[in-house]
Amino acid sequence: MSEYYLDTEVGCTDPEIVEKLRKGENVSFNPEKYKIITIQYQRIGKYGGPVGDLIILKEWESSEENIIKKFSKILCPENKWKFIPVGFNIYFDLGIFKHRARIYGIHYDNWFIYHNLPVIDIKPICLAMNGFNFKGCGLDKFTGKEHSGAIVPVWYNDGEYNKILDYIQKETQEFLFFYRKLRYHLSGLKDKFLKQDVNETTNNLAN
Repeated sequence: MSEYYLDTEVGCTDPEIVEKLRKGENVSFNPEKYKIITIQYQRIGKYGGPVGDLIILKEWESSEENIIKKFSKILCPENKWKFIPVGFNIYFDLGIFKHRARIYGIHYDNWFIYHNLPVIDIKPICLAMNGFNFKGCGLDKFTGKEHSGAIVPVWYNDGEYNKILDYIQKETQEFLFFYRKLRYHLSGLKDKFLKQDVNETTNNLAN
């Protein structure tokens, strides 16, 4: 089994949405108005650390079609255990990839993407750490990540590709550092919970 950090960045094809993002306004995500501009992945070692280089497939160096077709050879149903995606809100990335891949004649079965493919998504962990409140459970609230990726479509529209690459590098580093901490601190919780007296747990929850 091989774990790989996986993330994507998207660009917006609607100039009105881009301008709203530039102003910091909230915009509902519509996959019909976005395209994939980067696919980045890096192998993760036994203890959660990076192995090898971070690979960034860039749409502006070739095309969205090319980077999707290249990555589709990696995300392969026949070899699902050779690439286990690890990320934050990973089904957004897998979902948009599935949606955009279909445009270029590459079809993924829903069952494979959403059930059969082994994935590790830390978003539910962050949600639990945030008292099960969705507000404030973004990755930027738990790491040194400075902001969300909402500004990326603006940088892409302006041709500021170096800003996108810098953002990707920093986000990857922060994610992997946080992931290592999660693996270290959470690995012992199973035994702790199993050994804890049921009555003690009930009393603590009641207080």
